[in-house]
Amino acid sequence: MNRTIGGPTTVQVRERGQFTIPAEVRRQVGIREGDTFSLLWLDDTLIAIRRRLVTPEIARAIEALMQQKGLTLEDLLEGLEEVRQTYLREQYNFG
Repeated sequence: MNRTIGGPTTVQVRERGQFTIPAEVRRQVGIREGDTFSLLWLDDTLIAIRRRLVTPEIARAIEALMQQKGLTLEDLLEGLEEVRQTYLREQYNFG
């Protein structure tokens, strides 16, 4: 994987603690609106680490499987209720 180091880039913190990542940096790094970051700091050094959210990917995979199998949301919810009842019986002798 080819990695490059850029910068330094100067930004100014605004009233509410926000700063804008310049468009060129966002383009180079592939940052898009809605991306989530974790912040790590060591003394006066702040590192932003992009977080990869898997929920949308899981939702797309489930939707694709549902379409492939011809299942509806109602089918899934019905199956979920059956699994829940089985779990309650096995774990808590309930249901």
